[in-house]
Amino acid sequence: MAESRVTIHIPDQRGRRLVTYRREELGRATSELDVREFLYRAGMADAEDIDLTDETLFDWQGTGPEAWA
Repeated sequence: MAESRVTIHIPDQRGRRLVTYRREELGRATSELDVREFLYRAGMADAEDIDLTDETLFDWQGTGPEAWA
């Protein structure tokens, strides 16, 4: 089940978070807006309205969407 979630990895030294889905890199995000853009590009039409704290859809490693550095 966890494999179907989008993973937002811990921030790197520059505050960027790797975003992956099913082991495919979607990009490196510096904000929630970036995460939404990656989801949209990956085919999620309602990316701007999705709850990024939904644990059934997202695996935030380290900290949640409030931390970027």
